[in-house]
Amino acid sequence: MPLPEKFDAFVPSNFVELLAQSNFQPAPLKLAELRELDSSIVTFGSSLKLAEKLYSQLLFNHCQRCYYFALAILSNGFPSNSPSVPQIPRETVVKELYLTCLLHDFGLSTHIDTTTHPAHDMTFEFHGGIMAYEHLRAEYISTHQLNDIQIADITQSIMLHTAPFEHGKSSALGMLMQLSAFLDVFGYGVFGPDSMEKLIHRDTVREIEQAFPRGDMAQLDRQSQIMFEEKPNCLTSHFLFHKRPLLGSYPVADSHRV
Repeated sequence: MPLPEKFDAFVPSNFVELLAQSNFQPAPLKLAELRELDSSIVTFGSSLKLAEKLYSQLLFNHCQRCYYFALAILSNGFPSNSPSVPQIPRETVVKELYLTCLLHDFGLSTHIDTTTHPAHDMTFEFHGGIMAYEHLRAEYISTHQLNDIQIADITQSIMLHTAPFEHGKSSALGMLMQLSAFLDVFGYGVFGPDSMEKLIHRDTVREIEQAFPRGDMAQLDRQSQIMFEEKPNCLTSHFLFHKRPLLGSYPVADSHRV
């Protein structure tokens, strides 16, 4: 599956503006095609091992779906070679995207290593971002698999993935993380009726959901309600966007409106 050698490093945070500056043409991509893009992730085995340790199967599958949703969106016309916009190599985007999607919900884990972490009392996005930051620096700086800038982008993308800003720019990584997470949690109508059809084909989503079943995603809704009660100042609570109902166990591929 041919992809540009480079992508825009920064894109509009606003969904409508992103569409206006893009040429998305969602094709029915096979999961096998998407997996051809992630050959480099075998080098990040310690991150996969940690994710499998900390996550429930529900959260692990959510993270996997987010990753492949994001790869599909990247493949369908994500901004590239825009004038005066810094570019980021394809290989860098893919490896950072894998780590971001894989680690982005550490703050929702109920594993004892998470609940006893010193950052546990922070909003879950910051808590998880700090845990990811510590892990990435410990594992990949000395081996030069990641540098400071890459770890910073991954961490910030995790910390802001629930914040749908209306103005300014997001990194390519941050926008892909947010789009894929919102798609999995809210469905195709996340930015308006069937809005995500402009980015990703339903057949692609359906195959990814079959490979990584949703299970009882209503658990996330219940967990969110508890979070709002215990941490009324959490980051998510500052955006009316999150007053919308979650999809729960209903398939993303069959969703329409929020």
